[in-house]
Amino acid sequence: MSLIIVLKFFHYIALFLAGGLGVANSLLAKAHQKAGMPPAPPVQKTMMMLARIGLIAILILWVTGIGLGHAIYGGFDLGWAFHMKLFGATILLLVISFLNYHLASSAKKAVPPHPTVMKIVPMITRGALVLVLAGIAIVTTSQ
Repeated sequence: MSLIIVLKFFHYIALFLAGGLGVANSLLAKAHQKAGMPPAPPVQKTMMMLARIGLIAILILWVTGIGLGHAIYGGFDLGWAFHMKLFGATILLLVISFLNYHLASSAKKAVPPHPTVMKIVPMITRGALVLVLAGIAIVTTSQ
């Protein structure tokens, strides 16, 4: 039982961290898009740091989620809604990984992040989050 509590604790911490960082990065990108100006180098560094910490948080979510799945349910055979959740989580992992690569590449070239990438990433991550949240809400609801 104590393993489940520890896993849940870190799972929830990572969930809050990933969510907050995603919102912060989206707000920074949106503010610069509205102003029609690329982020200044310190802001680019901050965005890159937020993306890296977000990636770490997503990885912690995966590790603790795998542990929780096995500890609580004995595996991942939990039905279509759980698989929908995993699909959304996979999209999040891939998009956040790509965002980290894109921001690092842009910083290395000393150019601002591509505006289209910065516009599309939040839309994709929001859609993926809908899949994750709907899936887990369905899985954990008893009728």
